[in-house]
Amino acid sequence: MLRKICEEKTDLRPEDIRRLEAVSCQLPLMAELTGADVFIDCITRDGRAVVAAQARPHTVGSAYEKDVVGAYALPDKEPAVFHAMELRAPVRDLKAITQEERTVRQDAVPVLNEDGRCIAVLIREKDISGDLRQEKKFQSLVRTYEEGDLSLRSEQPAADALTLREVHHRIKNNLQLVASILNLQSRRCGDPFTQKILRENVGRVLSIAAIHDILTKSRSGLGGVDSMTLLEQLRKNLLPFVPEGKHITISVTGTSAKLSADAASSVALVVNELITNALEHAFEDRESGNIGVSFCPGRLFHTVTVCDDGCGFGEVLPDEGCLGLNIVEATVRDRLHGHLNIHSDDGGSRVSFDFKSE
Repeated sequence: MLRKICEEKTDLRPEDIRRLEAVSCQLPLMAELTGADVFIDCITRDGRAVVAAQARPHTVGSAYEKDVVGAYALPDKEPAVFHAMELRAPVRDLKAITQEERTVRQDAVPVLNEDGRCIAVLIREKDISGDLRQEKKFQSLVRTYEEGDLSLRSEQPAADALTLREVHHRIKNNLQLVASILNLQSRRCGDPFTQKILRENVGRVLSIAAIHDILTKSRSGLGGVDSMTLLEQLRKNLLPFVPEGKHITISVTGTSAKLSADAASSVALVVNELITNALEHAFEDRESGNIGVSFCPGRLFHTVTVCDDGCGFGEVLPDEGCLGLNIVEATVRDRLHGHLNIHSDDGGSRVSFDFKSE
């Protein structure tokens, strides 16, 4: 069935179809191992996603009453599928609506061919209808509690909120002062290598200052950091670092989610390093290019992707002694407790990482 669907509805090559057939043979084992429904979706000639293979677990309940092979997936109902295809990177824990109108949680990973082209998406789905019902009951109890006995609720005094905002404001100003001093030193420095190091640290300091700037403007001073506001602030901070004489655009896309100050600081540091690295290395022999940052929120995990259309770095990863990459790896691993994925070819580079939502 997979081969028939691929031949009739896609432009996949014979070797690509054989690769998917090999993967499909493992779907029943994957379904039993994870206790979830597993699928392979392929992109059709008209840009839609079609289910080419399916496996349901037998030892636990399936979210499906019947097979849906040959059915189509819609972007508004299964966003993880299309995000994984577009980003060519894993996307975890996004809510989806099945062809049978059940609510599930999806993890999706692209299946790439030898040329690095996405030929399909491997999907794992877990039914969360029961979890959502429990969550709605809990929210209803919370509302009842809050509306029924106002004396039991504690509100932070306005003076405390003002104090917190003032603290964040002062920290932001101090960090911006440090960045200004480093920037001044870089301009006066005659050694190009030392100048480069100082400018890189300016970006790192400003990425942390952006967190306190956002918290300064929040009503309570501790209500969390909006992910898209943070990324947009980072984008603005890094525009001055575009090499002189080059036209490189930096864009931010995605959906907002609230991040704790600690998580936001780590995300800001990682994104700053990745964009700075792209600005420095990806467009050495080009006058123009694009860098994109996307934020994809999930119920349990959020995914951040930084990609560019530069020269890439081929089969070999950047020098293991590179401080920027070391900072990225250590921050994702030790502070965000997430997973880092790096892909690069002559069409550009793409780095994605995920971390637990709170």
